[in-house]
Amino acid sequence: MDSPIASVKDRLNLALSTKRVTAAELSRRTGISKGSISQYKNGVVNPKQDRIYLIANALGISEAWLMGYDVPMSKSEAAANPQSSESALPNGAIPAPDVAGMKKIPVLGSSACGTPIEAVRSYNYVEVDSALRADFALIAEGKSMTGAGILDGSLVFFQETPNVDNGQIAAVTVDNATTIKRFYQYPGLVILKACNPDFEDQEYTGDELENIHIFGKAVACLTGL
Repeated sequence: MDSPIASVKDRLNLALSTKRVTAAELSRRTGISKGSISQYKNGVVNPKQDRIYLIANALGISEAWLMGYDVPMSKSEAAANPQSSESALPNGAIPAPDVAGMKKIPVLGSSACGTPIEAVRSYNYVEVDSALRADFALIAEGKSMTGAGILDGSLVFFQETPNVDNGQIAAVTVDNATTIKRFYQYPGLVILKACNPDFEDQEYTGDELENIHIFGKAVACLTGL
């Protein structure tokens, strides 16, 4: 199992230095208070997933890199210079047509279609058509989303975002684990809804809501891997 090789604090300070952005400027770009930015820089607390997204987007860097994983710093570098590692997918699962019409998407490990599981198990790349507007992919585990065409072992592609509309399929972290579900949010209530009648919805209220964060909206699914 892959684990972070650096702290968010170290990666944030390196990114600020490399990009020549001050903490005050980062605060202005993200809307995060200067005090919170200072706490992240000093390692007092780690930013939650929605703020990881805001910071990474403001600095033009990879969320996974900011979280400490061994991946390129910038998203453009990740696409142009992918790590040379064996793919977690079977050879031939995705055909490799003309290189000019392809791009590489990071596969951020496996995600549960059921009870949330640990978010990142591996970091590899898969080639897809360059027209696909996706930032990362997850390998689905379980059968709770079969009604949406997401089968056990499907490769689900996501756009990075901290928000989705009610009813959209999202990659969601729950206590730092991840799951793929239809997302519904109401005052004081979040429902992660399965697309299989054999599985119960997951409901969260009160203090539980602080530990739930969206980090992607599903845009495509590849089955039969």
